Amino acid sequence: SSDDLITVDQKFSVENPQLWSPATPGLYQAVSQVSVNGKKTDEYTTTFGLRYFNFDREKGFFLNGKPTKIVGVCMHHDFGALGSAVNYRAMERQLEILKSMGINGIRTSHNPAAPEWLELCDKMGFIVMTETFDVWKAIKENTPFNYNLYFDEWHKRDITDHVVRDRNHPSVFMWSIGNEIPEQYGGVKDTTGRAITRELVNIVHSLDNRPVTAGFN
Repeated sequence: SSDDLITVDQKFSVENPQLWSPATPGLYQAVSQVSVNGKKTDEYTTTFGLRYFNFDREKGFFLNGKPTKIVGVCMHHDFGALGSAVNYRAMERQLEILKSMGINGIRTSHNPAAPEWLELCDKMGFIVMTETFDVWKAIKENTPFNYNLYFDEWHKRDITDHVVRDRNHPSVFMWSIGNEIPEQYGGVKDTTGRAITRELVNIVHSLDNRPVTAGFN
């Protein structure tokens, strides 16, 4: 029951850390163990990377204090004739090809990516803007059977699950809350888009402090 939940805060230092970057995507592991009366009852391993970054409107993007150009692409989750089911080697091969082209940044289109894909981005060194929604409440042209049918009931749960699941990935630098959202056209009288935007941004920032954006057209 909820009465049995225990929250534990832990802090630790890493001496001389290898900072994560596309050129040197070093990773660490934190092993969490639960013991009862001296006997281990559970164990969970969290992979993570150490890095810091900031955006400067005059000078651009800085990673670990160094100016860095993000050379990016937008990637859908399918693999052509292989379909959209997770295929680890197909994902790895795609990223190898992108890496050979000089790509270091990726925007997911237009839904949370497979955990295995983000793990590859962590290991291979890609800066990721990960996207939650393709649609909010308004219907997109020619797509009446879309997430708009479920937004009211599911958007809070889905965006929360997305952020909590993926926030430990060092490759994730930004959250995107939408793609080509029709609510952006509301104008002065219709403030629906602004209200939804504020709600979604507030949900994300209650869980993580990385920047939030959206792919508007």
